[in-house]
Amino acid sequence: MVGAGPVGSYMASLLKGSMDVAVIEKAPSLGHKACSGLVSTNLDGFVKVPKELIEHRVRGAVMHSPGGSEIELKKEGTAAYVIDRPGFDRWMASGVKGMISFSTEAKGITVKEDQVEVRTGKGRMESRVMIDCGGANSIGARRYGAVPGELLTGLTAMAKEPDSSDHVEMWYDAQKLGDGFFWKIPRGSRTEYGMLGSRASFGQIEGFFGIKGYEKAAAPIPMGMVKTYYDRVLLMGDAACQVKPWSGGGIIYGFTAAQAAARALEKGDFSEAGLKAYEDGWKEKLSRPITMGLMLREFLKDMDNDGLEAIFKKLGGAELNGLDMDFPLLNNLPL
Repeated sequence: MVGAGPVGSYMASLLKGSMDVAVIEKAPSLGHKACSGLVSTNLDGFVKVPKELIEHRVRGAVMHSPGGSEIELKKEGTAAYVIDRPGFDRWMASGVKGMISFSTEAKGITVKEDQVEVRTGKGRMESRVMIDCGGANSIGARRYGAVPGELLTGLTAMAKEPDSSDHVEMWYDAQKLGDGFFWKIPRGSRTEYGMLGSRASFGQIEGFFGIKGYEKAAAPIPMGMVKTYYDRVLLMGDAACQVKPWSGGGIIYGFTAAQAAARALEKGDFSEAGLKAYEDGWKEKLSRPITMGLMLREFLKDMDNDGLEAIFKKLGGAELNGLDMDFPLLNNLPL
């Protein structure tokens, strides 16, 4: 297994007991990735997060147009957890701690008739199958040319500003950020500001929100659809572009793919033909929302602020409450 982030750790936990698993992680420790900690309550179907890792809970979101129009999406109860993401990464890895080798980077892959060889800075490792959860620039994606359609930048700016509101906020503006959005997430004792886009910068965050003095972090966010199975090799998580095109979030999608992989690996056929069951499995649940999300993204990228304003005014009166933030019924929206 390459990568000990949440998806890699979850995958390792699913295989523990049925297969011998070794995980290599290029970082010396976990908890440094610049991902937002906003995760839907669908997370409960995969793992039970300790209460101390949940900083806050929100009921929904408010989206803002360039001209000040708003769209509200809310649930009666909790829609999402705002988790301590570094702590969550470390907690996920703690369940498979003995399997992880830190400061070990995958540098090359050679697929042989009955095994796959992974070359690292600490030597060679051999396995019957390799699962690549190494992120947007993973060794497996590079090896097989699984290039995302887009590679965006996600930025987070953590400020020491108490905020206990019950919703997140998002701002769209084609002139300031044509292919993404700004966000604000309440974390109880602090506030997370952020943005997603191809030209994202902390200067834009500072100018838009008027903030100074914050903890900054950045991460690449891949968008698209790529082939995720090869002879004795699987791509998963960000390495497989298994992220939501409208937000860049990937934990729920990565966990969903991991369950499909576990089912496919049970058959013991690690050939390309045998591992196709993995892609068929995850696409059964994720292909439609990802494809529709990519279409929506292309639609919004070509839109100016007048067009955005028109959409916000049309959707402002629609009944959008109760939508699932991971699997929204986009075909039911009156676009």
